[in-house]
Amino acid sequence: MFKRAASLASLSLGLVLSTGQAALAQAAAPAAAPTASAPTPISQATLQNYIDVVSINMCILLKQNVAYPTAYQSAVSTIAGIIIKDNGSMIQGVNNSQPLSNDQVFNGTALDLAEDNANRCPSLIPPAELQRLQNYIKTNKLGS
Repeated sequence: MFKRAASLASLSLGLVLSTGQAALAQAAAPAAAPTASAPTPISQATLQNYIDVVSINMCILLKQNVAYPTAYQSAVSTIAGIIIKDNGSMIQGVNNSQPLSNDQVFNGTALDLAEDNANRCPSLIPPAELQRLQNYIKTNKLGS
């Protein structure tokens, strides 16, 4: 999970980061505070818990006919914002636990969430998006 964040640049899963989301990512970067402790990397287990919860919520929204791009962008922004703001863009075991770029955080989150949704509620994902994800996973041998 998430170890493939840098490889996502060629995959389009219907996620288009708006200017506002990019600004959120920039604003979410933790500011150095003399009394605050330095952020620590999020663990893979905690990250997977967040992805699972947001994936369940996304499937519920899709079942209620919320547009896929809207639900997907919101879900990715939620998780990525936490990683950027609370964990200084660091994920345990990824990039030697050093900060990732905001794009890597968003892209890795997008792929992990899409893969989780493809397993959790494939019938609710637009067929073209599901096929694009399945092709990407097969081509890049993800999940193995």
